Amino acid sequence: MRVRQPYFDRVVLLFFGILLLTGAVGIAYPLLDVAWVGLFLGAAAVALGLATGGRLVRDAVLPFRVDVDPQGWSVRTPKLKRHLRWDEVAAVVLVDDPAAVGRRTLRGPRLLLVPAAGVRLGVPLPEKSPVDGRAAIELFELREVKYEEDQFARDLAVLAGELLHDLCRQPVRPTDAVPLRRFPDEPDRARLVRWLDRRRALLFASWYLFVLVPPLLLIEVAALRNELLGVIVLVVSLVVVGVVTSLARRFTESCRDLVDGEAMIDGSDLMLDPDPTAPRISLLSGIVRVRRPGQLSGFGKAWVLARSADEEPPVPLLLLADPRTGLLRDRDDLRALEAVLRRSADERDRAAGRQLDELAARAPASVASPTLPPSGALSARAHASAVWEAAKGVGRAVVLLGVVVTVMIAGGWVVEQTTVVGPALLATAAALFFVWLVYAVYRVVVLLRTLFAIVVRPFR
Repeated sequence: MRVRQPYFDRVVLLFFGILLLTGAVGIAYPLLDVAWVGLFLGAAAVALGLATGGRLVRDAVLPFRVDVDPQGWSVRTPKLKRHLRWDEVAAVVLVDDPAAVGRRTLRGPRLLLVPAAGVRLGVPLPEKSPVDGRAAIELFELREVKYEEDQFARDLAVLAGELLHDLCRQPVRPTDAVPLRRFPDEPDRARLVRWLDRRRALLFASWYLFVLVPPLLLIEVAALRNELLGVIVLVVSLVVVGVVTSLARRFTESCRDLVDGEAMIDGSDLMLDPDPTAPRISLLSGIVRVRRPGQLSGFGKAWVLARSADEEPPVPLLLLADPRTGLLRDRDDLRALEAVLRRSADERDRAAGRQLDELAARAPASVASPTLPPSGALSARAHASAVWEAAKGVGRAVVLLGVVVTVMIAGGWVVEQTTVVGPALLATAAALFFVWLVYAVYRVVVLLRTLFAIVVRPFR
């Protein structure tokens, strides 16, 4: 077995780290001539950039090589550099991260190495084996290496034999689950996505013109009249802009998340993702509600199935109608949900079921699934869609750079006339630049990954 990290990921880490280090040094230079408040805030941003960038560069250049053969282990990673014979290994454990159990997470299974009694690895052993509690070291997470999880477990089992303890969850896709049709279907789906994109662009333009620019102008006018008044207006404006931005993002993203999701009914539970480990929402718990159009912000003309406990705000779960046109989803889907809700002992669930029954009576009848084009054409369309979505992400990053530039210009106008406000705006612009840089690099990486997948696909 030869375990390596993907070269593409290491190049991305190196590129990202160098960008952060370069940006931190570039921001540090002009801060040398500003007031102490701006210098302090800028120094904090620079320190964050240097620490993050330095760690990324370190992770990219440090060697990572794990070889396993019948003779033993040859490990050269940032955590351990050692050759081990099999008789020096007490156990090898594949285990899920504790935070990953019971919910979706980006973290994957971990590989723990337990040394035999009397064997010293020369490094701390901070982990404990879940098998017998003995001290262990985590070598890596499987998501960090270029190896399929199932294949890795099989290959390691051949070499490790009884020393391997595979404690990873073994998710099993429900066999009796009732899948709900993806809604809306093409071509309504493409029209809805374009409608959501136009709405997002209009909301951003309104946010920029009426939420960002006026407070900046007010801050400058107040700061030129009185420094203390300028500081007060600055603090209040930051709070207001932050709150409005959070609400606007929730308004634009919540509906899009439901459009991109898939769902199924497993027994009395609603699964919002085909992943067997995804969270489940019980349809018999008394917290499911049917929301009419207009009751949830950002969903247009859509009826929405939502989770709504008495002490919590509504959480949208499933689109019951097209937000753009109000067209109800497939009748069979509504009947399937209603059939579960009407069995509940809670009157609130049964009331939601009756609403679904009324909607189902007006919903379009089920139609046969459209004939799919040949697999090659379908793949080409899917790749084109993925490239377009990734390109739109890069375009959004370019547009958002205007926000950073606007704040920087505002700070530059008053930096010489004020002691606190101008440097504080420049420091805010520096912090926003780091956030933007992270987002921009992420979007570029997504685009490069998409293009890379298309290029290498014919050679697989």
